[in-house]
Amino acid sequence: MAGQFRSYVWDPLLILSQIVLMQTVYYGSLGLWLALVDALVRSSPSLDQMFDAEILGFSTPPGRLSMMSFILNALTWG
Repeated sequence: MAGQFRSYVWDPLLILSQIVLMQTVYYGSLGLWLALVDALVRSSPSLDQMFDAEILGFSTPPGRLSMMSFILNALTWG
């Protein structure tokens, strides 16, 4: 009976591959939103927009752009 879903077996490889896939989809789509928003306002893209905690906030214009991208990403995949 090959090809059936094994709901009774704990498969760590399956769980790890699903985690990696979800992270890849999340950060890939966030990067696309950041690139789109940066292109619309003619701002220079940076990885700090994704990974730097100091930029994330509503007090600075780059922070507002990053937060807008995070919100659009959550609404897209939520």
